[in-house]
Amino acid sequence: MKNILKTFCVTFFIFSCNGQEKDKTITYPKEATMITEKFDIDRFKDYPDFVSEDQKQKLPSTKDSLSDGTIVEYSWQGSKNSRTQYTKIIIPPPPTLFKTVKDFYPTGVIQKETKVFIGNLRIQPFYNNLITKDYDEKGYLVKTTDHSNFDQNLEIKFIDLLKILEKEPIIRTIDKSNIDNIYNGLFHGKISKENITSEKVIDYLKSDDCNGNILNSSSDFERRNITISIENNNWKVTKDMYPQGYWDYRIDSNTGKVIDVSYRSEQRP
Repeated sequence: MKNILKTFCVTFFIFSCNGQEKDKTITYPKEATMITEKFDIDRFKDYPDFVSEDQKQKLPSTKDSLSDGTIVEYSWQGSKNSRTQYTKIIIPPPPTLFKTVKDFYPTGVIQKETKVFIGNLRIQPFYNNLITKDYDEKGYLVKTTDHSNFDQNLEIKFIDLLKILEKEPIIRTIDKSNIDNIYNGLFHGKISKENITSEKVIDYLKSDDCNGNILNSSSDFERRNITISIENNNWKVTKDMYPQGYWDYRIDSNTGKVIDVSYRSEQRP
């Protein structure tokens, strides 16, 4: 009985691992590839562990703005005298929907470089991290882990979905499942239910950030506040429009058509 149980557990473990890793591709370099880029440790070596707002003005900035609009953010883990890792995040300007995260060893040598979705991609186990390159302590590439084929069994790929979201209006029709939430949570009862139309909803939501579509990639706020996952082989999308609530979508992964739209009123302070 113990042997049977042991065999079952091992088999279950193998199948579980295979299920989690089936969409992952790992490649190893055929030739030695070295990255000489280093984190500028000296720039932040005197940075205290706790910083007041007044002190920040006198210390090296932890953020750079490049001429093309790219933002570079610097951070680290550990105390001033015992830092265990440094990080550099490179955020291209809109409408780019991906950023690069670089982690560095305590020596400043690059440890890891990751292509990251700029919004929220809730796909286990990798989430936003699509392609990761790992380096040894001398800066030589050890392996590349590619999760970008997680959608290989879907007709509408992740990249296709993003294009659809940029063209699809926030709402096309008003139905009974949405009317009360929109009336109370969005318009706050200031317009009669009979007068609520999809056109009026979109006009009400339009702003410098919102262009009337599910995703306005030209807005830094909107590109960061889109959440995407897969549920029952369909795409699930949430558009966070704080302080104007959330819009939830279910999109057919075979056709790209919006199956369901619902609105949730804002509950955050």
